[in-house]
Amino acid sequence: MSRRSMQRYASFETLSFVLPFIFYTGFALFDGPVWCVDSPSYTSMDFSREPVYPLFLLLFRKIFELFDWSGKMYGLDSYLFPVILVQTMLWVHVTARLGKEIYEEAGRFLPEKKALFLGYTAIATQLAVSALNRLMANRGSMYSECIMTEALAMPILVMFVIYLWKLLRNFSNANLIKTFLLAILAASIRKQMLILLIVWGGTALVVYLMQVKNNGLHKLFTTILMIFAAYVCISGSDRIYNYCVRGEFAEHIGNSKGGLDTVLYTASAEDKDLFTKYDESEDYPNLSGLYEEIYNTLQEKELTIDFAPGYEKKEESTIFNSDWAAMASHYADSYDVIGFDIVQVKCDEYVAENFPELEGTKAQLKENAVEGVLFKTLLKKDISDVFHKKGGAVKYVFTANVLKAFVISAANMRPAALIKASFLIYFFYLAIFIMLALKAAQGAGTNVTNGRRTFLLLSFITFAAVAVNCVVTGSMIFPQPRYMCYTMGLFYLTLTCGILC
Repeated sequence: MSRRSMQRYASFETLSFVLPFIFYTGFALFDGPVWCVDSPSYTSMDFSREPVYPLFLLLFRKIFELFDWSGKMYGLDSYLFPVILVQTMLWVHVTARLGKEIYEEAGRFLPEKKALFLGYTAIATQLAVSALNRLMANRGSMYSECIMTEALAMPILVMFVIYLWKLLRNFSNANLIKTFLLAILAASIRKQMLILLIVWGGTALVVYLMQVKNNGLHKLFTTILMIFAAYVCISGSDRIYNYCVRGEFAEHIGNSKGGLDTVLYTASAEDKDLFTKYDESEDYPNLSGLYEEIYNTLQEKELTIDFAPGYEKKEESTIFNSDWAAMASHYADSYDVIGFDIVQVKCDEYVAENFPELEGTKAQLKENAVEGVLFKTLLKKDISDVFHKKGGAVKYVFTANVLKAFVISAANMRPAALIKASFLIYFFYLAIFIMLALKAAQGAGTNVTNGRRTFLLLSFITFAAVAVNCVVTGSMIFPQPRYMCYTMGLFYLTLTCGILC
């Protein structure tokens, strides 16, 4: 490396930290901690929450109690300010790390100016997503300064992608362990991050099957074992946490709530008959009556698909002949009302009436079990309908929500022109991906070709993360920017890498 190149690298290494530091800490100092709708459930260590973030907040509370520090900062408990400072430094570190990884890899085969451009692009795309949330979106705040799980989960997802990228190129114990631990940590912060296990397994399957002659099957088998072990650790840590906090060796509650809200949105009055088999049981007496009460309330409040604009053609409605965006918007508006204002209230009343001896945590566990039975029964019926070429409403909601998820992973639903623009962006992304793959297939063994394969792999991992997140979120919970912007920065980064490579 020439002296001038060394100076440029030193300058980049400094700026890759300084720029994110000024950006994130500047907003943190200006805004302070941002209290969100979900924040109380984390500070109170609610049973519905995963263990890591409530424990993270508890640590700061205990430190402040130990030194008898109290008072308010920015109108909130003072311990929350150092919380967002730590969150901010995590975002700074991950953003700088991503920039350096991209710059160093690009520098192996691209001209130095292009490598620098890509390094700064990696930083800029992460900052841009945060800036959009702070300056353009309705929320008016960055996730790094919010008291919510995204503050930790988003940067950890980026770090996971970095190490998965390393692992799929260099199957070493160090990379394997780091990928494994990051997957456990992410999913123990937010259960949505279980998608990382799917991304890991799916990308490894493709890559290692292409390396059969290079010990690929052994790598794949090891990966499967590690993914299974990660899932066991995630579930186990959740249970141990709840045993310590609540005396119950159980996972957090609410895992069925999102799916139940979705299947109820397309349910019918006739589905009451699915639950009559439970009516005489000791565990779920008169369950059909509970379902009927929930369904009738949904109808009264016009919270089912029957009242959605874009569903005028009823069971014949598809994304091609109806206003799917309007229907998806009605679904999004109905989602939380169904789950929190109706299902949770009705199930709590059901448990109190039929199991008056249960209180506190045990009552919550019973209510969670009731939700689970409702969800699994309706889901089984919906799947059967789809396979028997029925269930038009179910297919319509699923496809519309997945499409919406893809749109807001790259742009937004409003103005409407962005919907078409987002699909053009995806078309362009896939075209660039194919072109990069064709280039990477030429001149095997050369430095340039190896570099293209490296960035082709990163694009593959990124798009897999986007696709898995869209399908899982679109099928189980309603897509909103908060759930979909995890991968936005990486998406536009890898698009730029594909163009320049």
